[in-house]
Amino acid sequence: MVRLFFYRCGLCLLGLGSGLVRISAQTVDTTRVHELQQVDVSAVRRPSVVRSTAPLQVVSGGEMERLGYQSLADAVRRFSGVTVKDYGGIGGLKTVSVRSLGAHHTGVMYDGIAVSNCQAGQIDIGRFSLDNISQVSLAVGQEDDIFQSARMFASAGVLSIRTQRPEFRENRNYSLQVRIKGGSFGMVNPSLRYARRLASGTSLSVDGDFLRADGTYPFTLQNGKLVTREKRYNSDILSWHTEANLYTVFRDSSTLTAKAYYFQSERGLPGGVIYYNPYNKERLWDRNFFAQTGYEKHFNAQWALKGALKYNYSWNRYMDVNNKYASGRQIDRNTQQEYYATVSGLYTPHGRISYALATDFAYNQLTNNFTDTPRPERYTSQTVLTARYRYRRLTANAMLLGTYIKEKVEQGDCPEDKRKLSPGVSLSYQPWLDRNLYVRLFYKHVFRVPTFNDLYYLRMGNRNLKPETAIQYNVGITWSGQWKGIDYVSVTADVYYNRVEDKIVALPMMYVWKMMNMGTVDIWGSDVKGTVEFPITNRIHCQVNGTYTWQKAIDLTDKNEKNYKDQIPYTPQHSGSLSASLLMPWVNVSYTAMVCGERYALPQNIKANRIDRYAEHTLSINRDFESGRTRFRLQADLVNLTDEQYSIIQYYPMPGRSYRLSASIIF
Repeated sequence: MVRLFFYRCGLCLLGLGSGLVRISAQTVDTTRVHELQQVDVSAVRRPSVVRSTAPLQVVSGGEMERLGYQSLADAVRRFSGVTVKDYGGIGGLKTVSVRSLGAHHTGVMYDGIAVSNCQAGQIDIGRFSLDNISQVSLAVGQEDDIFQSARMFASAGVLSIRTQRPEFRENRNYSLQVRIKGGSFGMVNPSLRYARRLASGTSLSVDGDFLRADGTYPFTLQNGKLVTREKRYNSDILSWHTEANLYTVFRDSSTLTAKAYYFQSERGLPGGVIYYNPYNKERLWDRNFFAQTGYEKHFNAQWALKGALKYNYSWNRYMDVNNKYASGRQIDRNTQQEYYATVSGLYTPHGRISYALATDFAYNQLTNNFTDTPRPERYTSQTVLTARYRYRRLTANAMLLGTYIKEKVEQGDCPEDKRKLSPGVSLSYQPWLDRNLYVRLFYKHVFRVPTFNDLYYLRMGNRNLKPETAIQYNVGITWSGQWKGIDYVSVTADVYYNRVEDKIVALPMMYVWKMMNMGTVDIWGSDVKGTVEFPITNRIHCQVNGTYTWQKAIDLTDKNEKNYKDQIPYTPQHSGSLSASLLMPWVNVSYTAMVCGERYALPQNIKANRIDRYAEHTLSINRDFESGRTRFRLQADLVNLTDEQYSIIQYYPMPGRSYRLSASIIF
């Protein structure tokens, strides 16, 4: 039996005053006709955080730019309940875990279609550039929008990335944005964005950016009383990314989108600083191409249909130069391909209730240069039936996801077919119509299948692995409004409990390690987030955001183990963030702080495994100019201004104080 603890939350509420605006008309003797300039406005609809039935956090591209975020990982780290594993440096791998469930349970969507990695099962968000992002959102459980692909319902949390759509000003048929960034550790990052109106309702955009950094940064190495100043080597990166997007709105209001994306990088993997050895000779090459297209059609107020197709190609080459290999080096080459299709329909018989049915199909294949490679193939079919009910103060959602997975291998035994039903429900209730206060709760059952690495990687793979299951419970309260002269106040607070069964872990077996289902984890936690906006003077405004997370994630696998009921690795009990911005006519100033409590690198919570707490502070200053039909923007960021020496992953020191300068021109 699982017992949920209900926390009593008290919030001070004030009713919102409403005013009436009277509009009067006068009859005049003359009529003047003014021709207005055409203005194209395109924006991503920002979902309601307060009314959502499940926890939802949203940050816009403008906010990320104003607060001086250097990467997508910087923005995601400031969401409550999130752990970002960062191996240091600009080119370090960065993965996202929501509420200690692991990166494999976090789905990543790019313009509405999932980013996949069947080999490792987790996505490196460091490869996505901030220059063309319009909005990033993180939903725990499930968003209220039931008109989605089946994959959107298959994860414990979904990180959704939306790119900018073209904007045309002053009757122009084109727009151009040029940006250059430079900073510490040899970073140079130019980018270009060009958009063109091809016809009425049709536009094309092309984005490209190049990143180069040597990544050689100093750090402090401490071992007992001995403190030395070292440098981080083999942390360089050379990458470029380009994508083309086509947007079409037809006369019947149906929409068609298409995207082609390419990313390529070469980076050094700096390795852990162990036994005073800061050198490492591991390198990684990545190439990723995908093409996707989507179509959406609303036939009437009751029926809607949409579908999408995607092809994904991913190649990586890993090299480690070390005397432990017979040839002096180890080279791994992996190629994975995916063909993906989804179709979903929405039926709304009347305004209160809606139904949606979505079906997805995916084919995945992995090849590599290993001896006796199994060349696995995976066929995945997912179907989800969802329902949403809305009436006055109540919103309720329900879902049932069915998953069927079949695999084929060229050599060795083939894993059994996997079938699973995953239910979920969520609701939000407004106790008083005149107050913007909501109570919400959700339950969701999710699972993740073993990755190709879990099943087949050299001697570690185990083809008998069962899916890892997770059960999520959440209860929360949200409120927004005005308070004592403050223009806007928003508060969300959630208490949650997660349980993970058949956790997939690597365990030692004689002289080798083996992937096995051995883990059971209990996760209790609470997320709190607040936003305040208020004027200081008529021309100066202030915006403040804060988050706090408490988590108790304990290992219940074996009562006889020393780590029984210890906090699981890389999960701090306390973490949070704070950001404040002063918006002024002549300059904007922003300050952000990221605070993380102590964690443990290994399952046993002893001093030798402890990673110290840290606080990172960033200061950003920016200014916008306009000259005729051209916009200019200058920005300066000082990152880790206190020169805090810390690590997110043990033995992987993060950079100290650094700076970044950027300039952009928009035509």
